Amino acid sequence: MILKKFNVTLHHPKAPKIIEVIWQPPPPNWIKCITDGSTAGNLSSCGRIFKDSNYEFLLCFGENTEIGKSLRAELSGAMRAIELANTHHWKNLWLEADSELVIEAFKNCSLVPWNLRNKWMNCLYPIV
Repeated sequence: MILKKFNVTLHHPKAPKIIEVIWQPPPPNWIKCITDGSTAGNLSSCGRIFKDSNYEFLLCFGENTEIGKSLRAELSGAMRAIELANTHHWKNLWLEADSELVIEAFKNCSLVPWNLRNKWMNCLYPIV
């Protein structure tokens, strides 16, 4: 949307389709977190932005996820978002990720690499 305001057109030779995404707030009393991971060479990182249903900015965070692949970066972003929400006592978390594997990992934890699986399970089933 911002790019449209400045008359910027996007064309990326490797992208089969570019879709405009407009942020929608979560339902009342929910916190939405958009998380993303990235890998360049042997380095990976992830980031997240938390906002409430009134579009209010709550928190953002980025971090290095060590040497790894993009799935590790995406999973690390999701896990850290869940941990941060738990730390801030945000019980109604709406998590958005652009990785289909991360979304599928919520249904099938065997998709999570073994060295991340314990942390993943702790995020899914925290001790209260």
